[in-house]
Amino acid sequence: MKHNYSSPLILSLLTLGAIVSSCSRQSYQTTIAQQKQPLIVFVSARDGDYSIYSMKQDGSDVTRLTDPSTACVLQQCFDTYPTACRNTIAFSSDRTGRFQIYTVSITGTSLAQLTDTPNADLDAPDYSHDCNSIVYTQAVSYHRQLYITNTTTGAVTQVTNDDGSGACCGKFSPDDTTIAYIHDPFPGASPLPSSEAPMSIYTISPDGSNKQWLCNTSDIVPPLSWSPDGKTIVFLTASPATGHLQVFSMPVDCSTPPKGLSNPDFDAFDPAFSPDGKYIAYVSTQYGNERIFLMNADGSNSFDITNDVHLNDQPTWQKDILLPVP
Repeated sequence: MKHNYSSPLILSLLTLGAIVSSCSRQSYQTTIAQQKQPLIVFVSARDGDYSIYSMKQDGSDVTRLTDPSTACVLQQCFDTYPTACRNTIAFSSDRTGRFQIYTVSITGTSLAQLTDTPNADLDAPDYSHDCNSIVYTQAVSYHRQLYITNTTTGAVTQVTNDDGSGACCGKFSPDDTTIAYIHDPFPGASPLPSSEAPMSIYTISPDGSNKQWLCNTSDIVPPLSWSPDGKTIVFLTASPATGHLQVFSMPVDCSTPPKGLSNPDFDAFDPAFSPDGKYIAYVSTQYGNERIFLMNADGSNSFDITNDVHLNDQPTWQKDILLPVP
């Protein structure tokens, strides 16, 4: 059947429909743009246990996302090391006795256990930026290695096979082609081989190839964080001036020496680049307890965003903010 759209009334209705549709799309797109602002996900003891929370970049809208299981009622359990991609958070928890990897939605629903490795503890997960993989540390006794789990198929791949106490705390590069991690080759050995040093930063491909020692680093404290352009890594090590742990930045190509960013008069922990590369969230003991601070990527303009007297640490930012928050 052939339709005739020449009627003025039909044309008016079509025009009105186009306007409504356009306004609806613009409103939806505005909402999506507002929701693309990444949340900071972190651990806090503000309610008496160690649970996962989220907040906006300015520290507002603090929301508790995990609750202890019934097995944790009579004993202290820990939800730690959150990592967020799109609307899902992965974290480590010992709510069933041993640390395993769990996932929960960004709204605190749909809690699920991702791994079940009865003879090992799993922690320090990190999402790939495409959200398809999670790298984590698997520890058997005191020996640690990096593994990757595919979030869709559940397939598990061993990434490292390092000597000494092994490898820990892997972080995907922004293009997901490289993992930076910390390796302690021979704890307590003296003298150390000239080719390695304790607690050094290494890079490796997700398939376990192309392992490299980065910039002759040593005495690094996890975790690490990549800048969004993949050119810089921030990490923790002792300040030469005060001995306190300090956030340092270093170009991945080793073209310049590491630069101290945080205040060396106080211990700092858990640095994490924002997705736009403008800020670094980190933990400081400046006010006595561990609080989450925000500073510019060059170390300037540092300020407390948690303003809470309880422990607040392990900040991370949502990756790949493509979907609206339910």
